[in-house]
Amino acid sequence: MKKKLLMIIMAIVLCFTMAACGGGGGDANSDIDPNATVTKEQYEKLSADKWHELTPEEMERYLEVRYVEDEESTKSWGKGYLVVDFPGPDEDSYIHVLFKEGDDGKMTPSSMSATGKFLD
Repeated sequence: MKKKLLMIIMAIVLCFTMAACGGGGGDANSDIDPNATVTKEQYEKLSADKWHELTPEEMERYLEVRYVEDEESTKSWGKGYLVVDFPGPDEDSYIHVLFKEGDDGKMTPSSMSATGKFLD
């Protein structure tokens, strides 16, 4: 009887523990500094690499910079699109990326452009 009671208590504690920490996993990009910006070198490397195959989250990990959704452009493009900006070294510089949802549900870039210092 004591063993059953102990097992039930342990199971309850385990459930609360899992709920308290979100059940593991978590955001794979949570270790990215929220104030990080893209450098010209990072942009050049991204442009030369397979940028057109990356999801928004993969591009965040690649650049180690969080994107900011361009809500107005995303709304303008409509369902199945996501428009994001990756901030650059100053407020006039950013990488603008249009993602489109494929038949498999995966978002991949349709276009990428840069402004400001990235064009120097």
